Amino acid sequence: MQTSSISMMLITSLFFTNYLQAQENTANTESLDKLSKHLSTIIAPEPIKRVEPKYPIKAARDGREGWTILSFVINEEGKVEDVIVKESSGSKDITKASIKSVKKWRYKPAMENGKAIQQCVNTVQLDFRMGKPGGGDKGTMGVSKRFKRKYKKARQAYEDKDYDELEKQLASMKENKYRHLSENNYMHLLAADYANVRDEKEQQLYHLIRVRMSRLSNDKQKLSLLYQKFNLQVELNKFQAAHRTYEKLIKLPSAKPYLSQFSETMAKVESAISGDKNLVISADIKEDFWSAELVRKEFSLIDVEGSLHTLDVRCANKRHVYTIGENSTWKLPTSWENCSIYVFGEPNTQFKLIEHPLKS
Repeated sequence: MQTSSISMMLITSLFFTNYLQAQENTANTESLDKLSKHLSTIIAPEPIKRVEPKYPIKAARDGREGWTILSFVINEEGKVEDVIVKESSGSKDITKASIKSVKKWRYKPAMENGKAIQQCVNTVQLDFRMGKPGGGDKGTMGVSKRFKRKYKKARQAYEDKDYDELEKQLASMKENKYRHLSENNYMHLLAADYANVRDEKEQQLYHLIRVRMSRLSNDKQKLSLLYQKFNLQVELNKFQAAHRTYEKLIKLPSAKPYLSQFSETMAKVESAISGDKNLVISADIKEDFWSAELVRKEFSLIDVEGSLHTLDVRCANKRHVYTIGENSTWKLPTSWENCSIYVFGEPNTQFKLIEHPLKS
């Protein structure tokens, strides 16, 4: 199949990680407005050049779609640097095309007191979609015969509680670096179910956030996915992510009966952020790094099992890279707003992030 014989729709959705728009007609709006202000970001640089990614030839021929979420820094000259892959659909060629494209982007840099500054909290999602002209935005929905065989074996193993076989099949599916979006969804949903059985909440959330809602067939499935993510994010103290999931939840028609419940939960989140107790998040480096969005200025990395070496702190208008020592603690200046951290170390290293109480 020639790539020119089909219509390739490449949708670039640029959003800045902590930018939260105010929601109308929600319960307990006063409390939520306070939280939105706490989690909101500052001014963004102005884009002046965007290079569209090239759709990988093999992906196009295979009818394979995908997506990549990247974090990057915009320097004082408006150039993109220090690109990090936060999440992806698992297609190696699509991820590579995304990085190559973003590195060519140019911006009018952010300004502070008349001086150009770095903009360090920037996140872009690149969606690679294919479809026939006039075919809407559904894209391709199929799976390969090979994947289907593996998935059937994995699903049967899950039903039979043959978890050794299930892990074997999931590992085999993960090895495929050129997965279709539908395959990606099936794999991660099954892996999330397995993590739930094992009461591994971090793993369950890890897989759920990699499921694309565009591939879910109805509103109830979307509600189920977002509801699970929301509860896990709150339980695991991932409050920035919980707030974004909440904003998606309240837009679903099927979520209307639960809006007051969601609002009450978000009020508790705000109370926890401003409270006098430590916020503890368990961390596990899967490949090269682990990341988190901070809600407080002082934090520590403790109980390290493995090896950590570098901490990259990216805030709205500041950035700093630190060497990690044993049980290290950092206190960020109050002028550093909306900070995320990227912790680099050996794969499978486990540790805890402690965010210390806010001090008056």
